[in-house]
Amino acid sequence: MQDAQTLNSYDSTTRWLHWGSALFIVMLFGLGLGIDWVPRGEPKIMVRSVHIALGALLALLLVYRVLWRRRFGVQLDPVHEGRQATAVQFFHVLLYVIMVAMVSSGIVAVWFRGVNMFDLFTIAPFDPSNKPMRRLLVNIHEIIAYVLMGLAGLHALFALWHHYRLKDRVMQRMWPSLLQR
Repeated sequence: MQDAQTLNSYDSTTRWLHWGSALFIVMLFGLGLGIDWVPRGEPKIMVRSVHIALGALLALLLVYRVLWRRRFGVQLDPVHEGRQATAVQFFHVLLYVIMVAMVSSGIVAVWFRGVNMFDLFTIAPFDPSNKPMRRLLVNIHEIIAYVLMGLAGLHALFALWHHYRLKDRVMQRMWPSLLQR
């Protein structure tokens, strides 16, 4: 069996971290959208708690993902050259920056507003009387979520463009090995 470098694809850990992050982000976005629709009380506490717990897991996954890519992950040559390569690299860095901003803004919002976690323990609020600041921090978190989803959508569209229009096998570099032909 050939290794990932020979096949011009990322190693399996890098691929699973990529798709795992994507899955977490989509789930968190859906939960975040749904929180306001859930009735107050225990149902809302549970949905918010799941959102926060998954967000904490995403934070750990992102740290591991960056460390893995830097130290052990397969490093492939860029597909493009010149300005196009710079633009692609900038876009990927921007995705990581927005993911970190998303997780960070969620942590700050939880810390500032406080939260009841699964009716098991409470994270005490930093400033319980400052409702305008709590709302602002949650709004910032929501805006970053929409920006991230927009960038992720563009990322997916570019991958599909490469796959169906350019037919250059770029998408196979990150495609899970279970699904490769």
